[in-house]
Amino acid sequence: MKWKDSLLQSQALHSWLLPSTDARTITISPCKWIGISCNGLGSVTEISLPNAGLQGKLDNLSFPSFPNLLHLNLSGNFLTGTIPAHISSLSKLASLDLSMNYISGILPLSLANLSHITVIDISSNEIRGELAPSFFTNWTKLISLQFPINRLTGKIPSQISLCKHLQILYLFGNQISGSIPTQLGNLKNLVELALYNNNLTGPIPPALGNLRNLTLLYLYNNQISGSIPAQLGNLKNLVGLMLYNNNLTGPIPPALGNLRNLTLLYLYSNQISGSIPAQLGNLKNLVRLELSHNNLTGPIPPSLGNLRNLTLLYLYSNQISGSIPAQLGNLKNLVDLELSHNNLTGPIPPALGNLRNLTLLYLYSNQISGSIPAQLGNLKNLVELLLWNNSLTGPIPPALGNLRNLTLLYLFSNQISGSIPPEVGNLMNLNNLDLSDNLLTGSIPSTLGNLTKLMILSLQINQISGSIPPEIGNLMNLNVLKMSINLLTGSTLPL
Repeated sequence: MKWKDSLLQSQALHSWLLPSTDARTITISPCKWIGISCNGLGSVTEISLPNAGLQGKLDNLSFPSFPNLLHLNLSGNFLTGTIPAHISSLSKLASLDLSMNYISGILPLSLANLSHITVIDISSNEIRGELAPSFFTNWTKLISLQFPINRLTGKIPSQISLCKHLQILYLFGNQISGSIPTQLGNLKNLVELALYNNNLTGPIPPALGNLRNLTLLYLYNNQISGSIPAQLGNLKNLVGLMLYNNNLTGPIPPALGNLRNLTLLYLYSNQISGSIPAQLGNLKNLVRLELSHNNLTGPIPPSLGNLRNLTLLYLYSNQISGSIPAQLGNLKNLVDLELSHNNLTGPIPPALGNLRNLTLLYLYSNQISGSIPAQLGNLKNLVELLLWNNSLTGPIPPALGNLRNLTLLYLFSNQISGSIPPEVGNLMNLNNLDLSDNLLTGSIPSTLGNLTKLMILSLQINQISGSIPPEIGNLMNLNVLKMSINLLTGSTLPL
């Protein structure tokens, strides 16, 4: 009651009333107050008030008054101030949840006295300072440790390996520095390890390959260096492996092909080199594969065509060579295919026309040759088709007019010839059409006047002849119109 009176907002505690001497007043036992549970002897064992709109501090909550308290949940409130040192008097406490509040200050060293704690969650607060090694020497029963999205600094203490029962370790979204302790490899029961969004440096310890129960390994957005340990291939239960936005070097270990339960593999924005291992084709459950922004070389393995559950394949901004494997046409669930900014050669496989769920096809800035396959006209869900800056030849297939959902069509800077097919006028959702810097001939089809959503139209640097059709005047949303360096004749359009 003293704590209730100290709160700025405590409407959720309306049932918290002291016994009255007035016989006409119904007295409610504290064991029946909202958020309070007791044992058979009437001693409080649980205080659970999540998302109760409480505003104030914990200072006036007399923790020594609850010697039998097992569970304390005050998550999702508006609590401020610090965690009081006298919280250590809760000697039997098994779970503590203060997450999603505005608690600041450092973690009191007295927390180490909670030797029966199994679950502790202080995520999404403003806690600062370092993690004391003494916490982990005493928290030997800990199952779940969640301290993410705070302002913690310092290193991860190696003593955390003493928490042999630990299954969940979340320290992401802090300012923790130093290297990942090798001793984490001793936490054989660990299921989820999330250390992303910190300032971690040094290598990924090969000992993490001992965590055979691990399902999530999220180390992204750090400054981790060195190569990816082949031992990670031992993590047969791994579902998500996210190592992106680090300073990783060396090759992708072929042993990652052993991770048969993997659904997410994100290695992008590193300095990884070497070729893409064919063994990645063994990852039959993979849904997303992101290897972009690295230094990868060699060809795209045809074995990637085995990844039938894949919805996203990002290999852009590497130095990948060779031709696009026709086997990618087997990826019937693929939504995004991004192979731009590489050294790819050869033709666009007609088999890509089988990817009926595809919305984005980015093949620009390569050395792709041959003509545009008419089969791309089968991609009825395609929204963006970007083939610019290649060595494409031949005509624009009239079948592209079937792509009624297309908003971007960029074919510029190729060697495409022939005339613009009238069917392009069927692309009623097109915002940007750029066919510039090609070898196009013939006249501008009047059907382009149907593209009323068009904002950019660029046909410059071609050999287009004839006059500008008056229907172009229907394009009321047009912001950019470029037709220079052609063979156009006739008068200009009236404004």
